[in-house]
Parts: sequence; C-alpha cells; structure tokens
Amino acid sequence: MAAMKIIIKLIVVIILCQQSGSMCGQDTLLLMNGREMPCKIVNDTGTVFVFEIKNKRGKTKIHEIHKNDVFSFTKAGNEEYILYTQNEFFGDIYSVDEMRYYLAGQNDARNNFRAWPTFLVGFVTCGTIAFLGQDGYITAMVPPLLYMGVQLIPLIKIREETMSHPEYKYNEIYADGYEPPARSRKLFRAMEGGYAGAATGILAWLILVKK
Repeated sequence: MAAMKIIIKLIVVIILCQQSGSMCGQDTLLLMNGREMPCKIVNDTGTVFVFEIKNKRGKTKIHEIHKNDVFSFTKAGNEEYILYTQNEFFGDIYSVDEMRYYLAGQNDARNNFRAWPTFLVGFVTCGTIAFLGQDGYITAMVPPLLYMGVQLIPLIKIREETMSHPEYKYNEIYADGYEPPARSRKLFRAMEGGYAGAATGILAWLILVKK
C-alpha cells in the first residue's frame, strides 16, 4: 500500500514537470539588458546558446543568442555560471556585483516605469496648440517633436514603488541601469501623447470651428 502511494506521487510529479517545465529541467539566461529568461538550453556552440522557449500561445520556439549578450546562465539543478567579466577596455567598467545592480535597474525600468504623465501632458499641450493653430501643418507636426526633445533634459525620477527591492534606493549604479530604458519609454510616451493630441486638436477644430 505504501509502495503504491509512492508510485502515485512520482507519477504526479512527472506529469507536473512535463506540463510546467518550471520546476524540472528549467534553465535560465540572465541577459545583459537585465531580462531573466526561463528556457531550455539545447546547445552551446562556444560562442552562441541555442535554446527553446515557449511563446504566449504555449508553442516552443528555438532561438539563438550570442554569449556577449548573456551575463550568466543557470542549468537546471546547477549553480549560476557567470559569463560577464569586468573589462574597462571594452567599456565593461562594473564589477560582477556592481553589474547585478545595473541589470536590476534595467529590468525594473523595463517592467515598472510607465511615463503616463508624460503622455498626458503631451496630449493636452500639443492638442491645444494644434487646435489654436487650426489645421496648420507646422502647429501639428513641430510641437510633438519639440516636446520629445524636452524629454531628454530632465533627470529620470525613480519612484520607490517601481523598485523590486528597497536596497536599490540611492544606489547610483542601479540608477545608471534604470535610466536608458526609462528614458526610451519616456520619449516614446512623449511621441504618442504629442501626436495623438495634435491629431485630436485638428479633428476638434474641423468639427467645432470649421464645420
């Protein structure tokens, strides 16, 4: 009876492993952009990893990635193996421990920084200018471009709620990693808000004024 229970438990574990792949046979790639990628490494050519990953539809796709783009990898059941090495000649100025902070900043910005206030301000400002400028080409196209340019000036404010761990607060290396993806998203939101506002302003003028 006891042996039967053990066999049943083993069968259940095997089924769960096959279905999820998250607890059994799961590898992990930590990329140089801070993204942690659960996958199955199927080949290592020495310079390139070939790995399997499931898309949102559950289908398995095979991809390749150069090891220069990988900070570390972890094979299922083994310890993390770090590929990154500090080399100031090639611009890799951070130590391994410092680089972890940098990658954490990149990942948190990519996952948590939204910049919706930038979108709203751009929408209202550029929409108002486009409406007052009637259907002028310059008042519709130039203000969004100028608004995007303005977003290159202010420092990126890192809100504590966007940090994955409180120890990152006031960490300059974390902030260095956080800035590039956050800046890119801020510029993108500025473009979205600016041009959406300009289009809305022109449409409002056509409907309410020109008729």
